[in-house]
Amino acid sequence: MDVTKTIQRAIQETTERMISFRTYMEYALYSPEGGYYQQERTKIGKRGDFYTNASVSSVYGEVLADTLWEMINKLPSTKLAIVEMGGGSGQLSAQILHSLQKTGRLAACVPSLTYVMIEASAYHRVLQEEALLPFRNVVDIQWYKSVDEAKAMWPELRGILLSNELPDAFPVHIVEYRDGSWYEIYVTENNEGDELFAERLGPLSTDGLVDYIKQEGIPPLEGYRTEVNLDSVRWMESIAEWLIEGYALTVDYGYERSVLYTPSRKKGTLLCYKEHTMSENPYEEPGAQDITTHVNFSALIDVAEEKGLETLGFYTQQQFLMQAGILQKLEEHTGGDPFRNEAAKRNRAIRQLIMGDGMGSAFRVLIQGKCVERELACCMPWTLQR
Repeated sequence: MDVTKTIQRAIQETTERMISFRTYMEYALYSPEGGYYQQERTKIGKRGDFYTNASVSSVYGEVLADTLWEMINKLPSTKLAIVEMGGGSGQLSAQILHSLQKTGRLAACVPSLTYVMIEASAYHRVLQEEALLPFRNVVDIQWYKSVDEAKAMWPELRGILLSNELPDAFPVHIVEYRDGSWYEIYVTENNEGDELFAERLGPLSTDGLVDYIKQEGIPPLEGYRTEVNLDSVRWMESIAEWLIEGYALTVDYGYERSVLYTPSRKKGTLLCYKEHTMSENPYEEPGAQDITTHVNFSALIDVAEEKGLETLGFYTQQQFLMQAGILQKLEEHTGGDPFRNEAAKRNRAIRQLIMGDGMGSAFRVLIQGKCVERELACCMPWTLQR
């Protein structure tokens, strides 16, 4: 299956012979005909294209398990669900359930707890089923293809919503300011050069872009280009409405609007990853590389609060993990080969997760709640730069 041909066909079927970049990105990542996330190949870890927190060490899942356990104990409902959205290979959910089981916590909350996986990729659902097989007889685990499908079975959610690097992979619009007006980036077939696709400026495809640009205060500077992730805003609005009582924990890389849309960031944040090599060219080998953009957490916070989902904290990953007790998981070791000693490897992983010049500062953690106690061990005083 070749997603390139799917994209070319989509372009040829339009009157203008072009599609929005958002449509292009959606095909490149999610098309059943060879989209990146639909392909049956390893994407995460040493043999994949990029690392996630969970692929660095199981200690990340252990810290999240501690946090989720505290949240569970603050919820009065007798029937709760942990909903993990976009769980990829299932590595993180397996780490969380293993930690809860090892500490005896999982048995303590069964049968009141259901672990819900929401995953659009058929390939990743298979990987998740394999990863979670050891827990299938211990806790009720359910799979759904979308939030809407899960909502049909759980119309009023009480529990915890968890996502780890999800909204950064939603397809985005790209806008650019030229000659006193905002335009949108479209993709057309390239009749010159080696690449199959080329960009073209066109009118904004939806009024939502006009509203977003105004609300976010994106600077109208000649040549300024940035991404607009309307899908992430709609996603947050949907889950905020869905959650009746409980918490939401969102981990991803991104910034507040005051940082994301600075004049100096005039080329946007879009990046591509293949075999741990980064590029800024999304038109090279569509379907063979991941395409991501930084998340506008301010926009997510605003729409959630409109739906009654209160912000309890917004931190760097370093701040969150240290407050949540990751340093207590350091282990003593007696030397020897540091690359074979399990305790040494674990300690190096902890350092990697909290490093201020790496993952510790690149990732942000957003904690929200509805009809819940505000006090959590992982929450510290904070101020959002709106």
